Amino acid sequence: MIRLGKVEATGGFLLLAAWLNYWDRSFLVPMAMAACAAHELGHYLVIRLLGGSIKYIRLTAIGAEMVLDRPLGYWQEGLSALAGPGINLLLALTFCGWEETVAFAGLNLALALFNMLPVGRLDGGQALACTLALLAGPDLSEQTGGCLDRLCVAGLLTAGVLTGVLGNPTLLLVALWLLSVQIPQNNWNRRRNRACQRGRKQVK
Repeated sequence: MIRLGKVEATGGFLLLAAWLNYWDRSFLVPMAMAACAAHELGHYLVIRLLGGSIKYIRLTAIGAEMVLDRPLGYWQEGLSALAGPGINLLLALTFCGWEETVAFAGLNLALALFNMLPVGRLDGGQALACTLALLAGPDLSEQTGGCLDRLCVAGLLTAGVLTGVLGNPTLLLVALWLLSVQIPQNNWNRRRNRACQRGRKQVK
């Protein structure tokens, strides 16, 4: 593990970055890294504006994780969850008008849409959980989140199999990743126990 200030990079992250960079022939990896950095910067800025204090940021092979010194409340966590995709959408709109930057715009759009899926581990799931917890309490948030987790992953698996048959396994790999890291962690149950307050912020 490498640590620079408040940022930690695990061995898995470094190996994945090196492997992707080795196979990259279209300069997509640096653009994707820039989009991910902007995404995390959006979370970071809103957390700080809302009075949160970040203990450290860990970069892993499956995403980035922000660990706070103290948790945030429902509405603060919901806003900070939406900030990352919001920055990506803003960048997508800004850079979509030029042919030279259309790939960067597309990467930002894809990252924003993926993270807005209503799955507990992703930003959309976190924002939805906090909204439901505010409106109807943590019990409904947990129940709804569990159902949406299963429905979304099942839908992605089905679509992934169909597109995989046509020769593009990307969606299937994404669905398998969500299945492997989201459901076993039971993220919604943890949120109920801590009242949807951010102790850790995880983003792919």
